[in-house]
Amino acid sequence: MGKRGPQPKGEYGGKIGRTAVLSTRLQPDTRRRLVAAKEAGGRSLSQELEHRLRRTFIEDDKAVEFYGSQSNAAILKLIGAVIQSTCTSWLVKTDEGWVPDLDKDPGEWLRDAKLFDEVLTAIVHTLMWFKPGGGRDEQFLFYHSAAEEIIDEIRSADPSLPITKRSSRQHSMAMLKDKLGDLAKHRHPYDDWSKEKPSIPVTPVPSKAKRKHK
Repeated sequence: MGKRGPQPKGEYGGKIGRTAVLSTRLQPDTRRRLVAAKEAGGRSLSQELEHRLRRTFIEDDKAVEFYGSQSNAAILKLIGAVIQSTCTSWLVKTDEGWVPDLDKDPGEWLRDAKLFDEVLTAIVHTLMWFKPGGGRDEQFLFYHSAAEEIIDEIRSADPSLPITKRSSRQHSMAMLKDKLGDLAKHRHPYDDWSKEKPSIPVTPVPSKAKRKHK
């Protein structure tokens, strides 16, 4: 066995008891991010790694303290994503068909009664994913909502993909999948219903920025 290195200094050294050695392997992109972070924070590589590990444990503890469990916290984050997605994909009927209403903002569901009902339905669809014993509950499954698309994103999320190979949204979906654990494996009652009911066709429209240049 090689000679043990000196006791680290700084916030994870000094008066703190001697640290334990941990050898690990990292994907190249993860190491690059750690190196950049440790240079910005003035830490050694091992200190930056411990700093980030400790922070995740503290965040986990706080989530349990505030929400009761990690799964509760993950479900509430999922509901937040569903609300945001519902508000930014609200449809209006035009001569071109059903298109997204680009004038809606993420907080308008608290001012618009119809949009509130759409959000409420999407939240119900989300919670049905976790209903013990499953069940169809036809009274709630009368049209599509943003929940089904987000659930599909979570199911297909791959936490092992390199950081640089995923978008920030894919990272979020992968984290939710991890926090949900076995709950993410539940079958949603919409899986069967969607095969029987066709979805409403949506006509793509240019973004606000593109429309200004027309």
